[in-house]
Order: sequence, then C-alpha cells, then structure tokens
Amino acid sequence: MAIDWSSKLAPAWFEHNVPKRYPLPRLSDEDLIQMVTDIEEVRDLMSLRSYYQAADLRQKELDELWVSNPVNAAKASYGTNYGYYYGKSEIKRWYVDEHAEKRQAQMKAFCAKNGLAEDESLLGSASMYMMPMSTSIVRIAKDGNSAKGTWYSIGQQTNMNEDGTATGLWMYCKICADFIKEDGKFKLFHIVVANDQNYAAGTNYSAPNHIPAEEDALAIEFGEPTIKMNVHDNAYNWADNYPPMAEPYDTLTLENSYGPEGHPMLKGGFPV
Repeated sequence: MAIDWSSKLAPAWFEHNVPKRYPLPRLSDEDLIQMVTDIEEVRDLMSLRSYYQAADLRQKELDELWVSNPVNAAKASYGTNYGYYYGKSEIKRWYVDEHAEKRQAQMKAFCAKNGLAEDESLLGSASMYMMPMSTSIVRIAKDGNSAKGTWYSIGQQTNMNEDGTATGLWMYCKICADFIKEDGKFKLFHIVVANDQNYAAGTNYSAPNHIPAEEDALAIEFGEPTIKMNVHDNAYNWADNYPPMAEPYDTLTLENSYGPEGHPMLKGGFPV
C-alpha cells in the first residue's frame, strides 16, 4: 500500500529505498582478487567490532578499528537516529567514557542496594550489548582507497537493575559505514546505526511503536551528540531511505559519505 505522504508530513527528501543488484565489474584476475580480498577485510573488521562491543572493549575498538590519522580522526563520525558524534574525541566521550561511567553507576547502585562492597569485578554484570550483523553489502571504491558497507542487525542490550535483575531491549537496525585505507588497511571512518524499532523485552508487538523522545531508552542513552538532528525517522522505517544502501561509486568524498556532510538535510554542510 502506498504511503500517504500528505498525512504523515514526511520531509521532501524522503525516498523509497529500492534495493538494486549490480553485476561485478569486468576486472583483470589480479584486480578481482584484490577487490574480493578488500571486501572480506571490511567484513572481518565489522564482525570483530561486534565482538568488541559485546565484551565492552570499546576503547580497543577505537584504537584498532577506527581511523587514527589526525586529519581523518577529526572528520570521523558515529550517527544514530538522534544525531552525530563528530570527531574521534567526541565519539570517545560518548561511546567509551560515558559508557564506562554508566557501567560504574550500575555496579555502585547494585552494591549499595545489596549491602556489598564496591567490586570492579562486578562491572558489566547482568549487562550485555550484542549487535550481530547479517545480509552484508560491501562496495569497494573504483579507486580502491575506500569502501562502503550496509548490514542489518537484530540485536539487543540488557542492563542490570539495582536488585540484580535485568532490563532488556530489542533493537532492529540498518547499519551503514564508510571505510578508508590507512597504511594499506581499511579503517572505520563513519558509521550510522539507524534504529527501525526498539522495544523493551516483553512488550506487546501490536502496541503503537512510536516512543516519545523523553521515554526512548536509545535516545536517552545517546546523550547529547555533537550534531543533534533527526538522522533517521523510524516512524517511516525504510521509506526515508537513510542511510541509503551502499552502491558502486568511484571515490569517497564527505558529500557522498555516511558522515553528516552526506546527509540529505546537511548536504555539503548546508540544510536543504
């Protein structure tokens, strides 16, 4: 059934996200082997990232998997529905430091509630964050210096309550990312984790799925991003076509990236 745009008041830049199949380019054996090797390198990087997340090894992820060249690090970004953290230092502030503070607060509240001495070994107890990724599409730039990828994840996060029980949250996300080569290896440059649905475990799925921002656990967890904006509106799910699925391209620019400069509302740094 067609979406009634007039009643939903969707922004003018919304588009249907129609998947397309692209044939492999005609390449020499040597270039084809290099392209396939690059694709597997990108897939391995993102798989390793999932395991680092699950083990709360977020600083290790930033150190090993993300860009480190100062020029690139200054333009790195992490986006979700609610905005972007822009610059690697800003990503660290939220993704590493604030997350570590959250884990400390959970441990302290649990120990205080149960009359226990604070114990660092309890950090992360009854908590889990897992975003397994599937259905990958990886495109290597024609110039070979960058890559784009799209994945889908049905993930979950679980957080410990004061009494030792846990609260779980299901997350359905499209994940798109840019990668650039540093010292001959692909590194994560931009990522957008676009949440289509998030439900507390035990929620009746027939209930309305709109969650006010002040009650949205993921919005609260995302804190105060560097650029606060509506990156992906899950009221429309895939109909807003952001982030778009990775397609063949020649070379990576900020304007065609998954960074904020490439968002339709901020194309080239200006709203549309």
